[in-house]
Amino acid sequence: MKTIKKIINSIEEFLYKIFVVFSKGFFFYFSFMAGLLHKIIPLSIFRKQKEYFARKQNDAVAFLFIVVAFLFGVNMYIIFYDGNNDVAHVSSSVINDRKVDTKKAELDETELNLYRRYGKLNINDISISELRKDNENIAVWLTVDGTNINYPIVKGTDNSFYLNHDINGDLKMSGWTFMDYHNSTDMSDDNTIFYGHNLTNKTAFGSLINVFSEDWYNTSNHYIVVLSEEGKHIYEVFSVYTIDPELYYLQTNFEKDEDFERFANTLKSRSKYDYGVEISKEDKIITLSTCTDDNKNRNVVHAKLIKER
Repeated sequence: MKTIKKIINSIEEFLYKIFVVFSKGFFFYFSFMAGLLHKIIPLSIFRKQKEYFARKQNDAVAFLFIVVAFLFGVNMYIIFYDGNNDVAHVSSSVINDRKVDTKKAELDETELNLYRRYGKLNINDISISELRKDNENIAVWLTVDGTNINYPIVKGTDNSFYLNHDINGDLKMSGWTFMDYHNSTDMSDDNTIFYGHNLTNKTAFGSLINVFSEDWYNTSNHYIVVLSEEGKHIYEVFSVYTIDPELYYLQTNFEKDEDFERFANTLKSRSKYDYGVEISKEDKIITLSTCTDDNKNRNVVHAKLIKER
């Protein structure tokens, strides 16, 4: 028992010394900055701050409290401000219902997180034309079975703006899900491309990784639905893979049908799973692209148009 207690005391002493070292550096920085401000603007408040931070340099407990408070704040931000919305399911009613609601869908204005606010809506209750009355940059609505992806997709004048701006055009690092600016919003292109950040809280395209799991392969219906002003477009996934950043799969249109067929079958050959979906030169496809967790590669999903309603 004495040996165990001695080891525990040694560990506590070691950790305390580490926190003292970091505490000195942390509070020295603020003391120095307060002193610098006092020289520039000789107000007593800056002098008092300098003296306060100087006294705290050896206070490891105060530094530990700041670390815990910071981690708590980050955790609360993730949970409450950038949290998940519910997992979407592409049911038979979504696929077969021809009706598109012409009324404006009611958003929960008390929900601060915009992804969660929109993610609570059902695609059957969405009218793209009504959404565009408030935001002309909304292109389509995208729902992916078995993921949190159930959002309006915007389209800008380039592929950069919505990387760090939300659906309302406000600056935000989580950005928004968007369509390639080369594509048409009527879903008429050979390959329509959607982008979104791989956010750790599983919003945006953070839950696209679900599609890569064996469970999704075995239990999902493999459907993706895109709602445009023209109606519903039902797609079936035919390829999922991870690859180095490249431009090849980001081609949107092809001059020759044979070139598109070769392109689509190349994408199919890359797939982690065999979905048994045949691709021909008459088909149209969509592409969903996001970064991997380490931001070095890309997770890519392709799906083929099988029905329009």
